[in-house]
Amino acid sequence: MTTRLPQLSTSPIRHPSSCCSLSLPLLSLLDTILPPPPSLALSIGSGPGLLEALLLHHYPARSNSIYGVEVSAPKPVNVFLPEQNTLTVTGTWAVVDSGLLKEAGALLFVYPRQPSLVQAYLARWEGEIVVWIGPRADMEEFGPVFDEWAVDKEGEDMRKGAVEAGEGVWVYRRV
Repeated sequence: MTTRLPQLSTSPIRHPSSCCSLSLPLLSLLDTILPPPPSLALSIGSGPGLLEALLLHHYPARSNSIYGVEVSAPKPVNVFLPEQNTLTVTGTWAVVDSGLLKEAGALLFVYPRQPSLVQAYLARWEGEIVVWIGPRADMEEFGPVFDEWAVDKEGEDMRKGAVEAGEGVWVYRRV
């Protein structure tokens, strides 16, 4: 059973179930950046699954291509994302099954906690697009991990108004 989704507006606002601020421009930006179905997008550390569920709601053509990855727990944390779109790993250090990882065309990291987990995913993954959403201050720690992996990093102008001040959306591409 999934929880009712909040209404979004064109202005980014915080929701109790999301680390990042959410807005219609953010969803539109993600829909534009993520590869089209049937290519998979894995959202690593999806938590309650609110961002991913909103993407599925606003872009139903992606219903079989967006998966939230979260640590398995006795009581699941996901309350928004449909069960068929959720994947679990054994711990905060664990990487999703390599077969599924090979199918993924994009990885989405929203407020990740550990650069080492991001490094583990990038080392095992052969896809092309990584989206990172989080505090701008965290890019001092996470930026070098992505810069080492990526060939191209998109500029900041494309995401104005998608998230709150102090947050950022970075898009890295390996081509």
